[in-house]
Amino acid sequence: MWFNQNDDLVQIDFGRTIIMVEQLLGFGQNFWAALSSGSASSAHLWLYAVITLLVMVEGPVSILLAAGASSAGFLNPLPVFIAATLGNLIADTLWYGLGYIGKIDWLLRRRGWFGVNAEKLDLFRQVIHRQAVKLLIFAKLTNGLIVPVLIATGLARVPLRKWFPIIFVTNLLTSLVMVAIGYTMASSLLRVQQGLRYAAFAATLLFLLAASFYVRHLLSRKDVSAMLEKDE
Repeated sequence: MWFNQNDDLVQIDFGRTIIMVEQLLGFGQNFWAALSSGSASSAHLWLYAVITLLVMVEGPVSILLAAGASSAGFLNPLPVFIAATLGNLIADTLWYGLGYIGKIDWLLRRRGWFGVNAEKLDLFRQVIHRQAVKLLIFAKLTNGLIVPVLIATGLARVPLRKWFPIIFVTNLLTSLVMVAIGYTMASSLLRVQQGLRYAAFAATLLFLLAASFYVRHLLSRKDVSAMLEKDE
């Protein structure tokens, strides 16, 4: 095979691209297998795709709602967790890609939507190479700065291998915590609701018993008995 140095570089990049595609396909197959297992029926499969899209738009609220639905038995917790993680990963990758291709003017015109401005982007771009790990972890855990930090990471052309493992691990942790919180909160609410239902049933029984005793006591009075005899 006759390749010069530039050809070798092209061959290496092409090989890495094939590996990344194979990994993505493998992840998709595992995700589909997880959706098909447990209590997740085929009728519910589309719901997990919707959850993934909702997490991309509004992560925490969507995860809590989906976890609550799994606590009530409508969804499977494992696919909910996978869909939440996948949605966060896709969203983070898109923000990075937006900065990588340099669509800054488009972002700044919509800074009210995304919470980014030129000062933040310049600051993050200056420190992102030196403090990429710390900054990404802090931004992901606080969730308020993650969009401008990821855009600045793309602007600074930080390699994928340097930031993606960090985002992947933090997404796993945050998604797991959010699913656990939503599941636990929904379970607690269901128990409270069940307890209130029992309390209402007990209160109804007590009311009926009290009314029965009161009517019996009223009918046992002499004046009532005399009134009834007089009517007869």
